[in-house]
Amino acid sequence: MKVTFSDLRGLLTALLMCFVLSASAQVSVTGIVQDKSGEPLIGATVQEKGNTTNGTATGIDGDFTLKVKSANATLLVSYVGMKPQEVALNGRSTVTVTLEDNAEVLDEVVVVGYGTMKKSDLAGASTSLGEDAMKGSVITNLDQSLQGRATGVQAIATSGAPGSSSSIRVRGQATINANAEPLYVIDGVIVQGGGDSGASFGLGDALGNGKVSTVSPLSTINPSDIVSMEILKDASATAIYGAQGSNGVVLITTKRGKAGEAKFTYDGQVAWNHQGKRLDMMNLREFAGYYNDLVATGQQKENETYRDPSILGVGTNWQDAIFRTAFQNQHQVSAQGGTEKIQYYVSGSYMDQEGTLIGSDFRRFSLRANLDAQLKSWLKLGVTATYSDIDENLKLADGEAGIINYSLTTVPDIPIYDIDGNYSSVVREGYTNPNPVALAMLDEIKLHRRKLTGNVFFDVTPIKNLTWHAEFDYDVSQHKGDRFKPTVDLGGWVRSANSSSIQNNNSWFWALKNYVTYNGEWSKLSYNAMVGQECWESYYDYQSVSNTGLPSNDVHNPQLGTGTATITAGWGSSAMASFFTRETLNWDGKYMLTYTYRYDGSSNFGPKNRWAGFHSVAGAWRFSNEKWFAGTSNWFNNGKLRLGWGQTGNANIGAFAWGVAMNRMPSALGAGYRPANIPNEAIKWEKQEQWNLGLDLAFLNNRLNFTGDLYYKTSKDMLMSMQLPSYMGTQGNGSSALAAPKGNFGEIVNKGLELELTGRPFVGDFEWESSIQFSFNRNELKALTGTKNANLVGYGQWNDVVSVSEIGQPLYNFYGYVVEGVYKDLADIQNSPKSDKYPSNGVFNSANTVWPGDLKFKDINGDGKIDENDRTVIGNPMPDFTFGFNNTFRYKNFDLSVFFNGSYGNDVMNYLSINLTHMNSAWANQLNSVNDRAKLVPIDPNKTYPAGSYWYNDINNVMVANPDTKTPRAVTADPNDNDRISDRYVEDASYIRLKNISLGYTFDSKVLKKLHLQSLRVYCNLQNICTWTKYKGYDPEVGASTQDSSGLVYGLDYGRYPSPKVYSFGLNVSF
Repeated sequence: MKVTFSDLRGLLTALLMCFVLSASAQVSVTGIVQDKSGEPLIGATVQEKGNTTNGTATGIDGDFTLKVKSANATLLVSYVGMKPQEVALNGRSTVTVTLEDNAEVLDEVVVVGYGTMKKSDLAGASTSLGEDAMKGSVITNLDQSLQGRATGVQAIATSGAPGSSSSIRVRGQATINANAEPLYVIDGVIVQGGGDSGASFGLGDALGNGKVSTVSPLSTINPSDIVSMEILKDASATAIYGAQGSNGVVLITTKRGKAGEAKFTYDGQVAWNHQGKRLDMMNLREFAGYYNDLVATGQQKENETYRDPSILGVGTNWQDAIFRTAFQNQHQVSAQGGTEKIQYYVSGSYMDQEGTLIGSDFRRFSLRANLDAQLKSWLKLGVTATYSDIDENLKLADGEAGIINYSLTTVPDIPIYDIDGNYSSVVREGYTNPNPVALAMLDEIKLHRRKLTGNVFFDVTPIKNLTWHAEFDYDVSQHKGDRFKPTVDLGGWVRSANSSSIQNNNSWFWALKNYVTYNGEWSKLSYNAMVGQECWESYYDYQSVSNTGLPSNDVHNPQLGTGTATITAGWGSSAMASFFTRETLNWDGKYMLTYTYRYDGSSNFGPKNRWAGFHSVAGAWRFSNEKWFAGTSNWFNNGKLRLGWGQTGNANIGAFAWGVAMNRMPSALGAGYRPANIPNEAIKWEKQEQWNLGLDLAFLNNRLNFTGDLYYKTSKDMLMSMQLPSYMGTQGNGSSALAAPKGNFGEIVNKGLELELTGRPFVGDFEWESSIQFSFNRNELKALTGTKNANLVGYGQWNDVVSVSEIGQPLYNFYGYVVEGVYKDLADIQNSPKSDKYPSNGVFNSANTVWPGDLKFKDINGDGKIDENDRTVIGNPMPDFTFGFNNTFRYKNFDLSVFFNGSYGNDVMNYLSINLTHMNSAWANQLNSVNDRAKLVPIDPNKTYPAGSYWYNDINNVMVANPDTKTPRAVTADPNDNDRISDRYVEDASYIRLKNISLGYTFDSKVLKKLHLQSLRVYCNLQNICTWTKYKGYDPEVGASTQDSSGLVYGLDYGRYPSPKVYSFGLNVSF
C-alpha cells in the first residue's frame, strides 16, 4: 500500500491529539506525609495505585508532588517502620497523610549479644525501652530511666545528688561480695566504671566508708544520644556474655546517621529542683521545753535562756539552711544525615545542674560522632567515638559526719551567721557546734572525670548470607579526686591546720572481637549460626599525695604543706579471653530453638581455675501460627510459649584476688614488707543457672499485648572472704592483720514472676497508650560453707550489727530487738524478763541501771533474760513486688504522659532516727515525735524527801504517766541502751510515686514550613511530684548503703540525699 505525505500528516495529527487529550486528563496532586507526632517523613514513597511506575519520594519537609491520571485516583503511601496506607483522592488535589507505627515491623528486630534477631524468633527473656522512655524526663543518668519501666529490673537511686548512681538489680540479688550491677554495653563497647567506692576515686572516706558511693560511671553518658535499650534478663539471653552476664546485660544503642539531607536538631531544657519535705524537728521553743524536762528530772541545770519557752522564737531552721531550690540547664545540638553509602550522626551537649544540698553541683560536656560507610557492596565500615568531661562538687550527705545529720542534730538557737556576717558556731558560753552550712560551703570534695570511648568495626560479606564482623573497642579514662579542708575559726569551733589531698587515676581498656555469622533457609527452615572470639585487657594506675599545713586556704597544692607529705601509688590489670557460638533454628515461624556456648578465661583466677564454659538453650513455640488458629487472626495476632535454661558466671572480684599482695609495714627497726592477705589459688568462678518460662500474647491487631515470665535462678560458689579464727592473723589493726582469702562459699536462690500488659484503647485523632508492669521476686540464702558462722553480718557505720543474712532466710534481713513497750514501774521491771541492765545487787539507780520509762524488749528465746541472744529478724529491705504504670495520651498536636512507679513490702532502717530520738544529750536537737516519750511522775506526789533527795531518784515512787507509749524516757546516760538496734527504727517503706508528668505540643508542619523548620516541640515536665508512703524519713527509696564497708547492708537510711522534685521546660527543634 502506498503511503502519501497527507496520510503521515494525518497520523501524526492523531497521535498529537491523543497526547494532548491524555495530558489534559492528568491531575497534579501535592501533599505532606508525616508521622503521628506531626514530624515530616523524609523519603516516604508515594505511588499511584494501578500504575506503581508512577511514583515519587517526599522531600526534606515531607512534601511531594505527583501527577495522576484522574482526580479520583488512589495513592499508595509507604515508609519503613510505618503501616502502608491507601489514600483515595475523591477529587482532592491536596492531601496530608499521617502514617502510624507498624508494631509488627518495629518489634521485628531487637538487639541481642553480638547481633540482632527478629522479635518473633526470640526465645529468651528481654525488655526493650525506646527513646520515648526518656523523652521529656529530666534524666542525668541513663539508669534513672529504668525505674518501673522494665519488668524484673529494680532500680533504686543511691542518692538524690546530681549525677548520682542507682542500685540496679536484674531479677534479684544474685551475689554477695562480687559486683551485682548488670553489664552495660554501648554500641558493643563494655562500659568501664572507674571505681565503686569514694576511695577508688581518690576521695578516701569523704563519701562514706561503704563499698559503693554516690558517683555513677554511667553519668559520663549523655542520655539524649540513646535511641534504645535492650535488657537481657534470663541466662539463655545473657549466656553469650558468659562470665560478664550473670547480673543481666543492658545493651544500649545510640543514634546513627540516615540517608538524606542533613537534619540539625537542638534540644534544650531548663529545670528547677526542689527538696520540699522537712522532718518535724523541734524549733527553739519546743527544744527549750525538752531541755526543761531534763531539768525537772535532775539531769541538767536550769538554763536562763530556756526558762520560759513562750517568749522564744522558732530559732534556726537548719533544714531550710542546707537545702535550696537548684537550677539546671542542658543543651544539645546534633546533625544527622548522609547518602545511601555514608551516614553520620554527630552531637555536642552541655549540662549544668546544681544540687538541692548547698555546695553540690554537676557539670557535663560531651561529644559524640557515629559514622557508617558502605565502602564496597561487600564491605562496611563503622566508627563510634564519644568524649565526655565531668566536673562534680560532691558533699557527704549521709553518715555520722554527713551534712544532713549535722544539720538535724544542731540545736536551733545557733545562728547561721554572726553579727559580722561570718559563719557562727557559738550560741552561749561553754557550748559550740560545727556549723552545717560552713561544713557544706568550706570543705571541698571535687571530682574531675574525662573519658574517651568508642570503637571501629568492619562488616565483610564475601559471599551471600555470610558476614565477618571485626571490631576494636577502646576506653581511656582519667579521674582526679581533690579534697581540701580549710582552717576554720568560728569561736569555739576551731580547725587550726588545713589539709589537701589529690589523687590521679588513669585507666585503659581495649577489646578485640571477631565473629562470623551465616544465615540461610532450607524449605521451611531458617537458620543462623555465629562463631567468634573476644579478648580484652583493662589496666589502671594511680598516684596520690596529701599534706597538711598549707600556707593559706587559697593554696591547695600538697607539695607546699609544712607537714609530712604522704605519697602513694599503685596499679593493676585484668584480662579475659573468650570463644563463643550461637545457633538458632526456626521452622515455619512456629518452632524456634537457640543454643549458646561461651568459653571464658580470666586473669582474676589462679592457673588451675582460669577457664570455664557456659551453656544455654532456649526454645519457643509460636502456637498462633498453627493451622487450628487460622480462624482467629482477626482478633488474636500472636501467641508464643518460651522455655529457656542457661549458665553464666561471675568474675568480678578484682584483679589478683587469688594471689598475695604486699604491704609496707613500719617498725622500730625501719620499714618492712609483709603479705597483705592469705592467698587461695583454688578460687574459682561464681556460677549461676537459670530457668525461664515465658508467654507472649497479642490481640486486636496488636493493640493489646501481654508478656509473662516465671524464673528460677540459682547462684552457686559465691565469691566472698573466708571467716577465719583470729589465730590465723586475720584480726587486729590494719598494719598487722592479714586479709582473709577469697573463696567460693554458699548458694543463693532467686525466683520470681514478671507481668506486663500494654494496650492502645483508642487510636485516631485521640490516642491512648497504656502499660502496666509488676515484678515479684523472692531470694533466699540456701547455704554457706567454709565459714565460721552460718550467716553474713552487715554493720551500720561502725560496729553495730544491723543486718544478718542467715541460711534459709532472705538476704539483708534487719536484725535486732523487738520492743514491747516501756517499763511502767518497779513491779513491771521485776516481773518482766530481766534486762541485761538489771542490777546484780538489786540496787537501782536512774543513771546506771534499768529504770521505769526504759524500753522493754521481747524475750525471744524465753530464757527469762534480755541479752544479745534475743535479737531476731525485724524487717527486710527487699520488696514483695515493684510496679510501673504509664499512660500516654495524644490529641492532634498535644501529647500527655503520666507515669507512676512504686514498691510494696520493703522495709527501711531509719538509722538517722537513732540520733534524732535517743534523747541522751541536752545539746542535740530531736524530732518532735519524742514528745510521746515516757513521762515519769511520782506515784505519791506528797511523799517528802530529805534535802538533796528527789522523787525521780526513788524507784519505789516512780511510774510512767503514759504507759502505752513505745518511746523511752529522756535520759542522758541511757543505761538501758534504749537506742540499740530494734524494730523501733524499722519502717514500712512501701510507696506509690507520681514519677513523671509530661505535657507537650508539636507545631503543625504547615506553619513550620514557612519558618523553614522541619519540626518543633515544646513541653513541660514535672518529676517526683508526689509520694504516698508511711515512711517518716525524707525518701523511702533507699538502696545500697554508702556507709557499710562489708557490702552486706541494703536499705539503711543514715541521711540519704533525698530525691528532689523537678520542674522543667524544654524545646526540641529540627531544621
